[in-house]
Formats: sequence, structure tokens, C-alpha cells
Amino acid sequence: MAIVLGLEERTAMLDIDETIENEISRAVSFIQKALDQEPSYIEMDSGEEETEPLLLDKNLSELSFHIIKEEEPQGRVAAVDGGSATVVKGRSFLIGVHRVGSITYRQGQRTDQKMMPLKLELISRANLSSIYSSAYMDLVGEEPSEAPAMDRMLDRLRLFCEWKLAGQLLDELESGDMLLIDGSLKASIAPPYTFWLEFTRKAKAKGVHLVGVTKTSTLYWGDKSPLIPAVMKTGERFFPNSKWFCQISDEKLHTTSSSYFGKIYVARLKASSDFAFRIDVNRIDPADPGMIFSALSHLSGDPAFLGYPYPLAAAHTVSRVALSEIEDIRYKLQSRAFESGVTLSDWNLLFTDFHEVLNADLNR
Repeated sequence: MAIVLGLEERTAMLDIDETIENEISRAVSFIQKALDQEPSYIEMDSGEEETEPLLLDKNLSELSFHIIKEEEPQGRVAAVDGGSATVVKGRSFLIGVHRVGSITYRQGQRTDQKMMPLKLELISRANLSSIYSSAYMDLVGEEPSEAPAMDRMLDRLRLFCEWKLAGQLLDELESGDMLLIDGSLKASIAPPYTFWLEFTRKAKAKGVHLVGVTKTSTLYWGDKSPLIPAVMKTGERFFPNSKWFCQISDEKLHTTSSSYFGKIYVARLKASSDFAFRIDVNRIDPADPGMIFSALSHLSGDPAFLGYPYPLAAAHTVSRVALSEIEDIRYKLQSRAFESGVTLSDWNLLFTDFHEVLNADLNR
């Protein structure tokens, strides 16, 4: 059926001047180069808080791809994830919530679930340092060197709770079990090097396989192409319609002084999945990586999350903060404020962002 645009839509589409047309062409050219580029391997963590870039010397064609032979893990598999959301935000403070949870599986059966109560945080410029120092001390046992910006604090508090729960699970797990973490196994400002050193050593001593799975990686290849799509394209060329893993990082990276506590892999865990993931495995784990990826592949068969380990997806589901929860808390917060004498004009003065007024038609 043909689609006929109204005059208003056609006018909007045609209202693109020559400068924009040229910029669009330049952007398309960049995308094409990103897809085709196979330079010397330059991979970097581009996060604002990262201080140690990852620079390696490889080409895409030099990567060693290994076919995954799927096998059900015999031990327990525990996964930790968390969610956070801002409820209201003023200019010098914000009120937000966060929650973490975990799921433990054994041979396809859910054996345990932990869901921490939703926690509300009032974060202001005045209490930023004290809140952070308390949470950091609780997790690491030492004072932090600095506090993050206010906009990062809520996620940082959630992260600390995730690692505290991961520590509890590590105490419960036994040799041959696996602990899945949402994110990379890399020390930065938080958690710091000393925390990672102790955690990875404890996992090795207990025989627990510590694995980090990153949903959205900031790593890139060369100066244009995101890492995972570049590896995915190469893997499909070498091993079409297959499940595979390949190690990205060199062994020389994993020295005792490095902040990279995981050997970095990219893996496509299901042949029919459209996704591959960055997966970090504890650098001092002596286990055969083929065994670990065999187990991860077996755990990644749920049709709703095909190619992603289901325990992590389940942990994400139980811990995420739903929109209905945010709206309910915001409503109760506002109602209580009105009852205590705050006027509607005062409320709007604190929390109304004029960008929302300008973009009101986009949010309908």
C-alpha cells in the first residue's frame, strides 16, 4: 500500500538546505568507513572517568576465533544487576531511587532470588561528599580520593550496592559455580584497584568463575568503528551462522599492576542471535575459557533474550525500577510536600525545566 504524505509532512521533509545535505553525505561516508575499516588495532576505554586506555597491536584478521561447544553448567550460576532512576531534580539537588537484585540458577532451575528493597536517596551539593564517603567506606573499607559529580552519584551508589551483593554471593558460592556481573572487570575510581585485587583473588581461591558481561561497550576499533560490530562482522565472515568467542586482550595486559582484572573477549553466544557481547573473565582464573563460554552459551537460549545469559536478564528484570514506581514515588512526594505547605508554584519553581516546555510536542 502506497504511503501518501500530507503537505505539512512533505514540506518538513523538503526543508533541508544544501549545508545539511552535505553534512548528511559526510556522515554517510563516515559510517561506510567505520564498517570497512581494518586498521592496526587501537582499542580504548572512552569513559570520562577512565585513566588507563587499552592500546593493543592487532588486526581484525589476526584474532583467534573459537567455535563454542554448548554444554550445561553443572554448578550454580548467580547473577547480579541493579537499576536506578531520578524521581525529581532541582538545580542543586536530586531525589532518586535504586535497587539491586540477584538470581541463582542450577541446571535450569531458579534456586534463589534476592531483591533488595528500593532505596530513596536525597543527593545535594551539600551532602554529596559525606554520602559518597560513607558508601565507599562501607564497600571498600577506606576513604575515597574524590567524590563524583552529582549527576553520577545515583549510579555510583547503585554500583556499590551491586558489588556488596556480589560479595555476599561469592561467600555462598562453591568451587565450580559461576558469578555473573553486569559490566566489565576493570578497576577505576570505583571500585578501586585494591577492591578488585581482593575480590578476584577470593574468587580464584574458592574456584568460582567470575565473569563480567557488558551490554553496551565503549570500546572501539581504530578511530571510527565500534569494537563489537567490527568483530561481529569478521566473525561472520570466518564462521558464518556459528557461535564463537575470541580473546581481544593480550596476555601482557594482565600483569599484577594492570587495572584490567578480566581477560577481554568478544563472543556470539548463539548462532541465530544478532548480538555479540564484550565478556571479561577473571584474569587469574585457571579454567579453560572454552568451558566458560560453553556454559554461557547454554544459558543464553531464552527466545526473549537470545544470545544473552538468562540469569543476568532475570536479575535485570527483578531489580529494574519501573516507570510506575517512579511515578508513584513522585506523586507521593509531591502530595506530602503540598500537605506540609509547599505550594504548586514553589514546586514548579524548583522542578520545571523549560526544555520540557519547548519540547512538549515531542513528548506526547
